Amino acid sequence: MNKIRTVRAAAVALAVASLWTQVQAATAWREGVTYNTGTTVTYAGVDYVALVTHTAWAGTNWNPAATPTLWRVAAGSPTPAPSPSPTPTPSPSPSPAPSPSACAPAWSAATAYTGGATVTSGGVIYKANWWTQGDSPASNSGPAGSGKPWTATSSCSGSPSPAPSPTPSPSPSPSPSPSPSPAPSPSDPLTIADAVKAVQTGRVYVGYYPTWSDNWFDATGKSSNDVYRASKFARIPGTYTHVMVAFADPNFSWAGLAANTFSGTGINFNATPKDIKAAIEVLHQRNIKVILAVGGATYGNWGPLAAEGQRGSGTITSALARFIGEMGIDGLDVDYEVDGDVDRYANGIKALRAAVDQAGGGRVLTLAGWSTGADCTAQTSTDASCAGRLSYWGGNAGRERAVVLKYPAVANMLDMVNVMSYDARYEHYDGVVAYNDYRNLFPARTIVSIGLESAPEGWAGANLVVNDADAQCEGSRLLQTQYGATINAPYSVQRYTGAVLANTSTKRNARDGAMLWAIIKPTTGNCGSAPLASPGTIGRKVASQFNLPSDPLLQAADWK
Repeated sequence: MNKIRTVRAAAVALAVASLWTQVQAATAWREGVTYNTGTTVTYAGVDYVALVTHTAWAGTNWNPAATPTLWRVAAGSPTPAPSPSPTPTPSPSPSPAPSPSACAPAWSAATAYTGGATVTSGGVIYKANWWTQGDSPASNSGPAGSGKPWTATSSCSGSPSPAPSPTPSPSPSPSPSPSPSPAPSPSDPLTIADAVKAVQTGRVYVGYYPTWSDNWFDATGKSSNDVYRASKFARIPGTYTHVMVAFADPNFSWAGLAANTFSGTGINFNATPKDIKAAIEVLHQRNIKVILAVGGATYGNWGPLAAEGQRGSGTITSALARFIGEMGIDGLDVDYEVDGDVDRYANGIKALRAAVDQAGGGRVLTLAGWSTGADCTAQTSTDASCAGRLSYWGGNAGRERAVVLKYPAVANMLDMVNVMSYDARYEHYDGVVAYNDYRNLFPARTIVSIGLESAPEGWAGANLVVNDADAQCEGSRLLQTQYGATINAPYSVQRYTGAVLANTSTKRNARDGAMLWAIIKPTTGNCGSAPLASPGTIGRKVASQFNLPSDPLLQAADWK
């Protein structure tokens, strides 16, 4: 018996030793590997734990010792940090002696910085990776591609001067190494007086921009002013606070900005990613937020992305995070328009939230809510707010309500919900009722906006007009609500935006606003003696109702 125990003990010891060898080999840090939050690796004899989920892209040298924003020490003592020593000039010194860099202007939370701007914080010089405001470099920096708005470049000596304006001053000496992102994003200020800036402190006005309708342009060597003149995308009227880039494929892949191709993304811009990044920089200088819309009616392959949402990570999620980080995009938009699969829908939302969080930098997640998605149906009858109410509609009716009921944590992942309150027939649907239902469905921190679409709508036969008095033709008046109440009310921008202003829900948000599909969709025809609503006339009415800038471009050919 003792001999058997000895043999077993020896076998166990051998197995443990073998397993330990495998673990050591398996956990050694390597480039090209995706590491999840909490993963432990060894590097240079020290154990590190991943602070965020990320991919150690080959060539970036994001090793644990060099990237404290991605890793923390778990065990062991790392060798002295490879960053420049804060002590005076080393001895012996190389020739010529590298004196510490002169300090750039001190970072200011109130200043808006464009890509390439340099600031000083805590004795360290940081370089802005894209437009940013209010993001402290000390807590929002990382290597290029990390999704952080700042990258530390060097230490400095002396006292930084206060920043007199957001315009970046040239650094007194070149950056120690060029940015690995070769995009020609302009870092000079936009000075064209007619380039209206959006207002980000009031109501939102969201516009979807079809990428397949954009013009080709080349941003190489161009200033911000040149890009503004060359790119229709960069000239989106400043009445819009947010522009939704439509659409990306949920089964998303991205070769990196250096590859300079949209292949694998589903995005249909004619210009290259480098050129579009330059246009995004100009939009940021105009205070317009840029969101990437994922899905839409075109792309329905949500299965792989939803599976990653259920697992918590994956290659598609990481690719989306890397894309919005490298392109300087402000967030993602969920456009799930395929079916009523509540579980897949919720897991898709989780995946996109994970991508936004992985990219960092305060990015947001928004959602395009189905026209009847907040309706009360037989499937959502357990909701107390649905007592005595049953929608006329089937299909995807009640879908978003079902997601919120089953996955309340998912509802809290959304920063904004834009209701597609159109294309639902004028005989049995009222967008005001839909907006109010959505508003009561989500927490007050979530912005909820009512949707608008210029005629003709896809199949509904409804005709949107600007003012209540313009409702003079069939389809310009809504006959009944989705719950059967007779209303005979105008289908107008005036009535819809007025409903947002008049909402008294305890969950209302001061930034609740409106959304338009689509920014450049043309409108022809009249409603009796009045014209039908067009993108330009809708924009001017929204500006008047919500006290937003009425950009003269709304009357120009591209936008009217």
